[in-house]
Order: sequence, then C-alpha cells, then structure tokens
Amino acid sequence: MSLPALAALACPNCAAGLSQTERRLHCPAGHSFDLARQGYAPLLAPGANTTTGDTAEQVAAREAFLSTGVFDALTDAVARASRTDAPGVVVEPGCGTGHYLAAALDADESRAGIGLDTSKYALRRACRRPLRRAAGTHEGRLAAVLADAWARLPVQDGAAAAVLNVFAPRNAEEIARILHPRGSLVVLTPGQDHLRELVDALSLLSVDPAKPRRTTDQLAAAFAAERTDELRYPIELGREDALNLVSMGPSARHRSPEELAAAVDRLPLPIRATVSATVATWRRRA
Repeated sequence: MSLPALAALACPNCAAGLSQTERRLHCPAGHSFDLARQGYAPLLAPGANTTTGDTAEQVAAREAFLSTGVFDALTDAVARASRTDAPGVVVEPGCGTGHYLAAALDADESRAGIGLDTSKYALRRACRRPLRRAAGTHEGRLAAVLADAWARLPVQDGAAAAVLNVFAPRNAEEIARILHPRGSLVVLTPGQDHLRELVDALSLLSVDPAKPRRTTDQLAAAFAAERTDELRYPIELGREDALNLVSMGPSARHRSPEELAAAVDRLPLPIRATVSATVATWRRRA
C-alpha cells in the first residue's frame, strides 16, 4: 500500500492513524487488521452493514460490460472532473471494481486512491485493476478497502482531494468530513431517461423522478454546486452486452438470471438504448 493511501486511512474502531507491518494494518490503540489474501484491507466499522454488496455475478457482468467502452464517455467525464489542486488522495465510497477510480488516477498519476466497498467480489477486482497510463499495474496507488459507506469511513479528516460518487448512495456528512476544503466531490447520477428503452422493454427498475431533487437536498447543506454537465448519446448493443448491462445493476436482485436472459433474447437486434447522465462537481462549504 502506498504511503499516501496509508496516511489517509483511519482505524474504523477509534479513528486513529494506521501503520503497516508486512500484511497487517494497526493503530496505536492496538486494533489490527490483516490484509486479505487478495490484497484488500478489511476496515469495517463496528455494526457495519455488508449485506448490500454486489454479488459475484453482478461484479462479473459489470466488469464485462465496462470493458466494452460503451460507458467510456461517462468514465472520462468523471476523471476530468476529479482533477483538483487540493492535496490528498482520491476516494470512492461504493467503488465497485474500481473502474472509475482507476480512470481518475490515470488522469493524475501523482495521486493515490482509496476505493471503499462492501462487496469482497468487487474489491478483489479492484485490487487487480491496471492503470492504463502508468508503468506496470496500480499496485501501491489504489488501495481497496472493505468498508460500509453508511458508517464512519476509515479515512482521515480532510484527506481526500476528490471524492467520487458514481451511481451510488452518498453519505453527505462523511464525505464532507473527509474532503479537503479545496477538494471536489464528483457525482455521477443517471438521467430520468437513462437506458429508458431497456427499462421499458424489460420492466426494469426505473430512475425515481424525485432523485435529482433528493440528491440536491442531501448535499446542499454541506456543499455548493460548482458545475454540471449533461451527457446523452445513443448506443447499440448485442445480446451479450445488453444482458451484462442489465445484470450488473439493481434489477439483477429482483429477477433470476434465467428470466433476464430470456427477456433479452426476445429483444430485436440491434438493441438500442439511450445513455443519459449528469456529472456534477460540488465544493465543500466553509
């Protein structure tokens, strides 16, 4: 684990700083945490909820779909928005496989990153994620951490130069605590008609019309909106990519794999849909 990432981490039990001895993290109070064999750090706060993490099947579907490049415009927009002159690391609660976090680190090779998630399957992928523009792999620059985004994050106060919130719930109070005063919060949210064609054809979970207002209400007390960019473009998919797309999201928890596959098989080719999303940058209020 890189020194910047290690210095930014905090003990989930007492919030003290952590040190590393071989494959163990420990704090001055004597709390210790053995790194998992796959490389991630288990830093769950007491009482943390780990039942909402993505399944192995969802993670595999997400990795396969994101590798197609269909969402590259979203990935690039998040990476651009994460650039800041604030000191610190890039933190992504709910990082999944680390796809967006790695892109942000590609955009600034001087940064280390911390990805937090409750899915061990996702974190195993994050630990292996390569950084495209860096020599070799991400080892030492991207620290994967098992942690609950709704509990106290195992990150030091003000240690984050940027926090990424990508299609994920957000704990505004904790994000404000860990974000540097000059840092940026980058929020990627789906538009009302995001993948509408697939949602309607397959009876998938749709975006709540009140979601944009709820997001603003959640953040407005601690953050000021700085910039908002709308992204919208058509896509055409084959059956395999379409199945991976619908299998990686929350709808996969409500339909069996066989049901989803049968529904996708009934769609005419090519399978057309619209990507619609908003990338918003927020600053912490004084």
